Amino acid sequence: MKNVSLLILLLACMEVSAQGVFTNQTNSAIEKVIQDYPNQFRNITGALLVEKQQTADYRSNIQIPGAISCQVIKYSSGNSALCWRAELIQTGNFDEARSLYKDIYNQVRNSIIKIEGEKPYILNGQYDIPDQRRRFQSVVFNMLPAVGELQKLKVELSLVQQSATWKVIIVVHDQDSKRHALADN
Repeated sequence: MKNVSLLILLLACMEVSAQGVFTNQTNSAIEKVIQDYPNQFRNITGALLVEKQQTADYRSNIQIPGAISCQVIKYSSGNSALCWRAELIQTGNFDEARSLYKDIYNQVRNSIIKIEGEKPYILNGQYDIPDQRRRFQSVVFNMLPAVGELQKLKVELSLVQQSATWKVIIVVHDQDSKRHALADN
């Protein structure tokens, strides 16, 4: 009987610790962004911030707490690709950026995304330890199971060096907007 009680307690503790991944504010924001992807981010697009030759940047109505900026970016290329982009940190300290990059990865990995009328999805991506000698590194999270229009959707977490500054950026995009998403700003 003692062994059964111990096993039940152990399983309960494992369940509580696993739930932490699914209840954080980063995950909640990303889930809301993904839920609006089929609507081309219309419900989360706020005021126009800046219009450039090939893009229009809008304030996002969905924010990750503490982020420098959260935007919906619409590209005027042939198919009007778009993405949601959050810049989480700018720092000259690689170790600080690397630490946040890993923290965000841990918050996002294996997150369960629920979209009304569909079975839940899981965000799955492979982490590689960042190397200060590489100016760009990223984790691409895929939606599993990859079906329907959401199979093109990706969540990409990046650690980018621009001059002496390191940035941690998270982008929700489809394959059509990938080439634009990380190059902006």
